[in-house]
Amino acid sequence: MKPNVLISFDGHTPYLAFRVKSLQEEIEKRGLSDRIRMRVLLSANTDSNYNWEAGDLNAEYGGVPVTILMDRFHGLGFRPYFTALGFKTAWKTFCNVLSNRPRIAFVGGYDRPSCLVIGLLGRLLFFKTGVMHDSRFNDAESYSKTFSMETLKAITVRIYHFFMCSGQECVDYTRFLAGKKKPALIKGWNVLDNEALAKSGDDSSFDAEIRETFQLQEGERYFFLPSRFIAKKNIPRVIEAYQMAQSRSENFPKLIIAGRGPLREQVEARIAELNLGSRITLIDWLPYQQIPRAARLSESLILASTDDQWGLIINEALAGGSAVLVSNRAGAHELVENYVNGFTFDPLNTEHLSKLLYEIGNNPGLVERLRSEARGSMESFSKEQFIEAWFEIFDRYHLTK
Repeated sequence: MKPNVLISFDGHTPYLAFRVKSLQEEIEKRGLSDRIRMRVLLSANTDSNYNWEAGDLNAEYGGVPVTILMDRFHGLGFRPYFTALGFKTAWKTFCNVLSNRPRIAFVGGYDRPSCLVIGLLGRLLFFKTGVMHDSRFNDAESYSKTFSMETLKAITVRIYHFFMCSGQECVDYTRFLAGKKKPALIKGWNVLDNEALAKSGDDSSFDAEIRETFQLQEGERYFFLPSRFIAKKNIPRVIEAYQMAQSRSENFPKLIIAGRGPLREQVEARIAELNLGSRITLIDWLPYQQIPRAARLSESLILASTDDQWGLIINEALAGGSAVLVSNRAGAHELVENYVNGFTFDPLNTEHLSKLLYEIGNNPGLVERLRSEARGSMESFSKEQFIEAWFEIFDRYHLTK
């Protein structure tokens, strides 16, 4: 039998694989394999922004069939609609959907060619389509918020029947765009495997390797900043705030910055200008399975973006048991409660961030208290709630009965 549920996404990520596999396991557990038959359609086998390596896709996606349209995805938004790559992706998507004709289709984002093709086919062929996304009102730095663009988005979202949103700010923005249409809005798209992340956070077998990679002496403390080296990640400001904090304290934790990106030389230059070469260590990306433990061992994980639709690294850190410092311009800030599991801050206020770094870096008792509350804050972003949200859609459109 042909699949009747299509999940279309830009490229492979371990996050998407976990969600699909969890859904498939629940479908089998409930004895609904004959009624709910999923299929994944990926624009590419990886997203070039992150370079996730896809292994055995059949195993990673829990046996759900996966179709890949291209080798690599480079981001197809409004502007590349009329490029050869945009047309190629749209055409391949059109052919795949037309040959399968699902009853429900979930698409990652609402404004890319493949998403629009699926949405329009849904209207023409009378199947239901929904969007998995994390757009918010204050995405202005990465996405244009002109009147004409917002009007175009408002028209676009009316194609779809329901939306699965990352958090409350995403729900509010989607409701604004949809206007009187009032589609079904479900919160909790951005969930991870909290149980596995908790185990990784407690896994001390990585400790020696992490400390060696971070060039730390025994007992030396550190702040952890995993990030792409791009402008919106605001790394130079973190460095400046760190310099202000550590200059007022002895035995202050080091700063470990892990990642890649086009602005690495700029970051290195700022470190040299502030004479922080002995206090800040730059490394490449850590293996994914080591990130929760590296965050847990730190005084705090830092996300200082001037604009971030969500920031799944915060889910990973909190589930792993880490305290967090999170920009209030990242969607994931709604996971954080000040003085409970971390702190939020204005990413353009260097002095405020410096004060928070100083307070955490000189108060071990505070760090332990924040760590102790971290995992509890992820209960509202659990796998179980995610599954129930999807089954609400399956029930709504009569796949379970």
